[in-house]
Amino acid sequence: MRDFFRNVSRTVLPCLLIAAQLFSMLSGGTFFQPRLKEDGGSAALPAYEKDLFRARLLTEDYLGAYWFEGVKVLTNRPHKDIESNWGYGGLLQLTYKMALLDKAYLPRCEEVVEGLRYFRREPDGRFDGYSYTRAFCKDGATQGVAYDDNMWLARDLTGLYELTGERKYLDLAREIADYLIADAFVELDPRMFIDKGWALDPSEPLGGFYWDDRHEALHVCSNGPAVQLMAALARLTGEERYLSHAVMAYRFLQTLVRSDGVFHDLMVFEKDAGNNITGVAHPAGPPYSYNSGSPITGAVELYRATGDSAYLDCAKYWAKSADAYFARDSAAGVKDYPAGNVWFHSILLNGFTALAPYDAQAAVYIGHMQDAIDYAYEHYLSDGSPPFSARCLPDDWIDGWGDKNPKEQWVLDAGANATVYATLAWYHRPAG
Repeated sequence: MRDFFRNVSRTVLPCLLIAAQLFSMLSGGTFFQPRLKEDGGSAALPAYEKDLFRARLLTEDYLGAYWFEGVKVLTNRPHKDIESNWGYGGLLQLTYKMALLDKAYLPRCEEVVEGLRYFRREPDGRFDGYSYTRAFCKDGATQGVAYDDNMWLARDLTGLYELTGERKYLDLAREIADYLIADAFVELDPRMFIDKGWALDPSEPLGGFYWDDRHEALHVCSNGPAVQLMAALARLTGEERYLSHAVMAYRFLQTLVRSDGVFHDLMVFEKDAGNNITGVAHPAGPPYSYNSGSPITGAVELYRATGDSAYLDCAKYWAKSADAYFARDSAAGVKDYPAGNVWFHSILLNGFTALAPYDAQAAVYIGHMQDAIDYAYEHYLSDGSPPFSARCLPDDWIDGWGDKNPKEQWVLDAGANATVYATLAWYHRPAG
C-alpha cells in the first residue's frame, strides 16, 4: 500500500507543480516575457558581461524548472521529486550570488530563506537544526541532520547579512552556529595525534565538527565550512567563542592535508562502546575539490578575523595544490575537472576568489575554471523550456553529456553551473 501511494504521489506531484508554476507565470506576467536568447554572441562579450549573461540565462531557466516558489518546493529533477537540504542549500547559494550582482534577486532570497522553515526541526519549541528532508509543514521536520548542510546555509545567511545589513539573516546564521557548537563539536586531545606522528603543539586546543548527527567521523566537508562560518561570525560579532572554534577546527584540518597539498576526505578514530573517541586510527578517503575550496576560504576568513598572515600562507599553498591536482590538461586545450559534481567545483572557485585579493596567482587558477566552463557552455548548452525543462550544462565540462539526458539534470549540478558563472561575474565585476 505504501508503494502504491508513493507511485501515485510521483505521478500527481509533477502535474500539480507544473500547473502551479504555469499559474504563477501567467498571473505574474512572466509567461509572456521574452527569455534570454543565446545566439552565440555572448562569447564575444567582455568577461564580466559574458559571465553575467550566462549566469542569468542558466539561473532563470533553473528557477523556472526546479523552484516552485509559490509552494516553496525545490525538485531534484525538473518538476519531479522533492530535493534534499543539500540541493536547497545550492538554491540559497545561487540566489545569494545573483543578489550580489543584481539586488532585484533579494526578494527571491527572502522567499528561499522562508522556505527553509520546511526543513527546520523544532522539538519542544527549540531549534534543533535543519533536517536532511523537507517536511509537509513549517518547523515540522523530524528526519536527521547533516551538519555540513547547515554550515552551507549559515555561510550564505551570513553573506546576505553583509549584503543587506538585515539582522534577521545574522540571527539565523548565529542560531545555526550555536547549534553546531553544542551538538556537532568535539574536543580532541592533541597527544592522540602526536602519538601517531603528527607534529602538533600539545598545549594548543584542538577539536572538530562531526559530519552528521550519527557522530561517526570528522570530515573535511564539515570542518572547512565550519572554519569559514565561525571565523566570519567572529569578525562580524567580535565573539571569541566563534573564533576559538574556528581555530580549533582549522588545526584539525591540518592533520588531513596530504603530502601533495590536497586533503583526505575524513579522519577515522578509535572509539569505545559509548562512541567516545579514544585514539586516532588513520585518515581516509580521496580528495574532492570542495574539500580544498572550503579550507582555502576558511583560512582567508581567519586572516580577515585575526590579521595573522600564516593563514594566508596556508591558503596560498592549498590553492596552488588544488589547481595542480584537480585542473588537468585535456585534448580540448583547456583544463579538465573531475566529472560528477559541479557543486564541488563551485566551492573550490569560492576559495580561489576569496584568496584573489591577497594572491595574484589565484587569477591563473580562476582562469583555468573559466576556460573549462566556457568550453562546456559553447559546446554542450542544452535546449530547454521552463517549467518542463531547463537550458543547462553537463557535469562533465570537457566530454559533455555522454549518455545522460539534459532534461534529467540533477538540480544541484544545474544550479552549480549557474553559480560558477555568477561567481566569475562577481570576480570580474567593474571596479566601484
